[in-house]
Amino acid sequence: MHFKKFFLSFNALIFIFVLTVIVTLAKDFTTVTDGLGREVTINGIPRRIVSTVPSNTEILYDLGLKDKVIAVTSHCGKTCDITGKTVIGGWSDQTIVDKITGLKPDLVLAFGGLQSPLAAQLEKRNITTFVFFPETVEQTLEQILSVGKLTGAMKAAYDIVDRCRDNLKKIEEKLHDIPMEKRLKALRLMSTEAMVIGKKSFQSDILRRAGGINIFEDIEEAYPIVRLEDVKAKDPDIIIFNRDNEQEAIEWFLEQPGWNELRAAKERRLMSISCDYICHPNTRIDKTVEILVTRFYPERFKEK
Repeated sequence: MHFKKFFLSFNALIFIFVLTVIVTLAKDFTTVTDGLGREVTINGIPRRIVSTVPSNTEILYDLGLKDKVIAVTSHCGKTCDITGKTVIGGWSDQTIVDKITGLKPDLVLAFGGLQSPLAAQLEKRNITTFVFFPETVEQTLEQILSVGKLTGAMKAAYDIVDRCRDNLKKIEEKLHDIPMEKRLKALRLMSTEAMVIGKKSFQSDILRRAGGINIFEDIEEAYPIVRLEDVKAKDPDIIIFNRDNEQEAIEWFLEQPGWNELRAAKERRLMSISCDYICHPNTRIDKTVEILVTRFYPERFKEK
């Protein structure tokens, strides 16, 4: 009888011990969903992080993780201090998989589109990879929170996202009474070949939040190619480029045959915003909306 009690007590202790170990281990694992809909699980807080595009590097730095970023691309140096970081190459360079593997990172922060296959290649090598790939402003903010959760920087992530959402709400309040028929029809021109933005580009949502209407939002593709004739048929009110020097961008555009015959060109309703803003879904995405909206509707955003 005593042996039976001892046996039951011993089994109970073993069960409690195993349960405690499982709970303890579970606390060290974090799982989030990335921009491709993949479940990404990491054990512990990463100390060695690789970023494969500038916007990801910007996010990591703004989350206070600069010291944990060990490698970046050659493009990241334009907006971030990459002193002492390993440069793995260009963001679309297919040779970076081997370079990343050799660095033995705890986490790789990649991007979708051309880099989508990168995740599968790295996962085959047991390298945890989160793919940042938002289609809207809100998805950008949600994925920033996911990165914050993965990296143990949740407070910083929430502070950033709360600030962005507050700013975006204030902008929305100033635009709410503009009817759709009076909102600017905008062409976001990536190149005169002519690449534009479609519905699935986060930039389309940026235009919408700035009170504009993307004239090609009816195209599901993120970055479709259209013809000049298609643009003429849509007759945009304003055309937006992504060169750093706005005057040079406008002068360049006005030299493009056919394109300079558009109504927006004749009326000089042309603007350029640095790709560091409009091309980057990052922690300052609300500032991009702000830059656009103050150009779209300056009368509503005059400083008092």
